Amino acid sequence: MAILEEERKQVRRKLKKILMTLIEGHAFVVLKTRNGGEIEDVLYEGVDTRMFETMWIGMNVDELPRVTPMICGVCSATHHVASVKAADQVRGAEAPPEAWRIRYLINMGIHLNNQVLHPLVFGLPDFLPVEVERRSMFALGQRHPDVVKAGVALMELGHKVVAVFGGRDIHPINGIPGGVSRKPSEEEVEKLRSLFGKHRGDLKVFVEKSFEIMLGGKEKIDAYPPGYSYMMALTGPRGEYDIVNGRVKILNGKTGSVEAEFSDRGREYLSYLKEYTVPYSYIRMVTTKWKAQSPREGTIHVSALARANAVKSYGVEWADELRDRLAEEFGKPFRHPLLSTLFRVVESAALYELIARELEKPIGDPIYSPPTRDSGEGAAVIEAPRGTLIHHYMAEEGKATFINIITPTAINAAAIEADLRGFFVGKTLGEMSDREVYAHAASIVRSYDPCMACATHAASRNRVALRIVVADENWKPIRMLRP
Repeated sequence: MAILEEERKQVRRKLKKILMTLIEGHAFVVLKTRNGGEIEDVLYEGVDTRMFETMWIGMNVDELPRVTPMICGVCSATHHVASVKAADQVRGAEAPPEAWRIRYLINMGIHLNNQVLHPLVFGLPDFLPVEVERRSMFALGQRHPDVVKAGVALMELGHKVVAVFGGRDIHPINGIPGGVSRKPSEEEVEKLRSLFGKHRGDLKVFVEKSFEIMLGGKEKIDAYPPGYSYMMALTGPRGEYDIVNGRVKILNGKTGSVEAEFSDRGREYLSYLKEYTVPYSYIRMVTTKWKAQSPREGTIHVSALARANAVKSYGVEWADELRDRLAEEFGKPFRHPLLSTLFRVVESAALYELIARELEKPIGDPIYSPPTRDSGEGAAVIEAPRGTLIHHYMAEEGKATFINIITPTAINAAAIEADLRGFFVGKTLGEMSDREVYAHAASIVRSYDPCMACATHAASRNRVALRIVVADENWKPIRMLRP
């Protein structure tokens, strides 16, 4: 009996599972250890089932722009724009320039909302002092009420943009194959103009205070080295900041140089990206196709950080100056995962000004051009707040026969795993408290703002958001860590 009890103790020392909060959906981080407690491997797994794409087969392709946003309540507007861009191609429709302006504003509105939401809820709280036990937006508000108040106002403003141009603030409906169904009234636009004038002070407070908090914890950003191999982002055709149309660039993760480039429309992405099904996760991981033989090679990081390396200019002087400031602090290319949060703040400054400029211009006609066919194929690449998003459809006689959606979290899954391995492998578990192990894993994962609902396309009950598990050499769970 004594021998059996000692064996159980040895097993418990080899597997660790940590319960994690402040992500959207459900995931595990599994730490595999040797007998001495040294961490030798890490897995990042999505625990829900994937089903949405199959459910939509047979649906009228014109309905997809209204249905696919239901994947997510946070970045639903981006799914809407990606879906209608793909449906245009399926239906042989060429949306007029004024329709594209409205589509741009829908996506820019949700980007503004999200690029403020993530720092407030997920990013900045991790930079509170370690003595703060429950680091959350509420704890952030107690220490920095000005940044939370300003940020909440900006988040609401982003949703108002989506509501005015998308038809509603969550799960917008205005985009249709060939254009949009309506343009907003001058009265609606004028109210937005007034709000954008009113909240410039909030933008200044949010940006400057966020920089102060995060750069005050620069050592935390430096603590987590990048483990991923590549970065990917959509830019305008001349390298300008563009989150809807342009060219997709894959950058070397160490040098920042462009290693591949492909179209934001059609099947060309299939020549550069490869999806993998792995036995431990419902997320289909994505890597570069030409240099990867497994999900552990050719890993790709997509986010505001990747965009910061890919674009030549945001088109807003203040945002470019903020990026230059970060280049002085951290060098180029920007690589550390936690820098993603700072670049979300940079993008909030750019998006605010870009939207304000568009609101000064009247929206003309036409806003719709009729589709020319019922059968076809279309694939669209755009930028979601979290990173690059792909919608790919085929249809016959108006009914969907094939649907593939590659979300930023699916692309980032292998990169998250690589970053976790880069930090943990070789460290001894016994030399860190449970709280320290959890804090390190959570900081890396949260920097990507993973949306497991988007990546796994599932609904489940009674599951905790993120668990960190310690496993033995056979990946048998031994222990779970809690925050």
